[in-house]
Amino acid sequence: MSADMAFVVLPDSDAGSAALARAAAPGPEGIPHASGRPWLVGHWPADAMTVGAAGRTRLVVAGFCPVTPAELHAEAARLTDVAGLDDLARRLRGSAHLIASVGGRVRVQGGIAGVCCVYRARLAGVTVAADRPDTLAAMTGAHVDERLLALRLLRPCVPHPLRERALWRGVDAVPPGSHLVIEPDGTARTARWWQPPEPVQPLQQGASAVREALTDAVRSRIRATDGVVSTDFSGGMDSGTLAQLAATPDRRLVTVRRPRPAAGGDDALWARRIADGLPHAEHLLPAYGQVPTLYAELDRGTGVLPAEPAHWIRDAARFVDSARRVAAQGSRLHLCGYGGDELFSPSSSYLHTLARSRPLTAVRHIRDRRALKHWPLAATWRAVTDSKDFPAWLTHSAGRLTAAPPRPFRPQLGWTPELRMPAWVTADAAYTTCELLTDASYEPLAPDRGTHRTLEAIRQAGAAVAYATRLMAAHGVRLAAPYLDDRVIEAALAVRPDERGTPQRYKPLLAEAMRGIVPDDLLGRATKVRPYGEDVMDGFRRHRPALLALFDGSELSRLGLVDDAAVRAELSAPHPTAAPLLALEPTLACEAWLRTPAVARSEPGTVMRALPSG
Repeated sequence: MSADMAFVVLPDSDAGSAALARAAAPGPEGIPHASGRPWLVGHWPADAMTVGAAGRTRLVVAGFCPVTPAELHAEAARLTDVAGLDDLARRLRGSAHLIASVGGRVRVQGGIAGVCCVYRARLAGVTVAADRPDTLAAMTGAHVDERLLALRLLRPCVPHPLRERALWRGVDAVPPGSHLVIEPDGTARTARWWQPPEPVQPLQQGASAVREALTDAVRSRIRATDGVVSTDFSGGMDSGTLAQLAATPDRRLVTVRRPRPAAGGDDALWARRIADGLPHAEHLLPAYGQVPTLYAELDRGTGVLPAEPAHWIRDAARFVDSARRVAAQGSRLHLCGYGGDELFSPSSSYLHTLARSRPLTAVRHIRDRRALKHWPLAATWRAVTDSKDFPAWLTHSAGRLTAAPPRPFRPQLGWTPELRMPAWVTADAAYTTCELLTDASYEPLAPDRGTHRTLEAIRQAGAAVAYATRLMAAHGVRLAAPYLDDRVIEAALAVRPDERGTPQRYKPLLAEAMRGIVPDDLLGRATKVRPYGEDVMDGFRRHRPALLALFDGSELSRLGLVDDAAVRAELSAPHPTAAPLLALEPTLACEAWLRTPAVARSEPGTVMRALPSG
């Protein structure tokens, strides 16, 4: 039985009802406005929606949130306008959509990590919202926007605010942390409902709040789930912490660890040590030859359309394999550690912020980070003293898209990592990306670089989890990423960045938060070796013919975005390490996305071919 969900939100008006009648609804389920008009339509598991109602007010929480119908009834009775929803949104735990219909006005919002997203479009003269962009694209007949697709070829990432733009023309994303209000006449506006907390708490105080929020995020899910619970089990601190929190005496726990061909690294050793402390859990460790290798079936796809090209698409077949394995064990809830690195190992950009707020502390941190990362002194000084604001930084980055790759050991303290377009993109694609990056109106996610980079990383992790959630839902398994719950994120971000992550200790905030719950030897772990290059290389060698076939008349080439011959040359070249293959991933992800049936049915125009070359 699928655990997948898709819904559309309609305004409370006859025009909204008429708009629905003109387009195929995404499913048979429905929740009406107080007026009786259609409000939410789609498909979802029976326990995925919690509803409260009082008078002309309706409240719905869609997804995981430990709130009862009675509590929502009480909140509905209190509300007199959708603006009053801010207080409730800041109190709810979990990761879910919050949707309200109050006196004819509608408000809809997702979480702050982007796991639960909101999209909007105009249909028959009114604004409608949905949790998935492909739903709105199908209802409105939207086509792919090639300009934004060109941007997705950037490496190592697409920066805010451009990465929040939907790839369908006429379909817009509501940024995480913002809400959408739809008036009865079908007009709409967006506004921010969430701001990151001031990062002023010391480590011990913040650790107590993280401990409470993370423990609740895991155990409240377990209490709400019948039967078996499963969890990832890499051997790292993030997944090890979740396994410890999930190991309750009254619940069968199944862990699954993905095998790797490399003998190096210490994750396997740590996984065995953690497993010894979970005597009642069952541990699945299939042999390497029993699971799909990386890049498996990338040419055929999974049948699930992500909201945007998933840069880790090489791993999709393994997600499906894990879903099948835990489902066979009876699990309907699977916990993953995504978000742990983003929260507890902050980007080096915090040093740029620290140098301006606490310079003496910054000197110590910069000295230790230089020794650890082998940063040259002159390059470090230039990075720390750079004063570009956010729009100026993006404009500067736009001018260097086709420059040589950044030098090794170069400090990355900017608003974004250094951005590059790969050598195989066309001049038109590079020109359009440069144009999109250059806009003086762009605003950062936070006033300082450190917080901005952390929030951006959280949103990138949220996008990955959103796609993985759909992959696993197709096999009846609900994926949960407790580190990306709203209240967990808030608790972590409230801690001083120089105490949340330091060069001297590995994830000190998480370690202090879990003291007494997770074994001390894991919390004191000083290493995190990632010997995954061999895994990447092995999968690439096995599936190189299929990858080459993708670029024998690729969709990206048809749109004028890449030179197939150049991509094939890169795929055919000898690669002694995995680093060059990582540069290929955005291109592979975009091509796989375009070949997904729902996208392939769209007929993009020829915007790229009309642009002047750069």
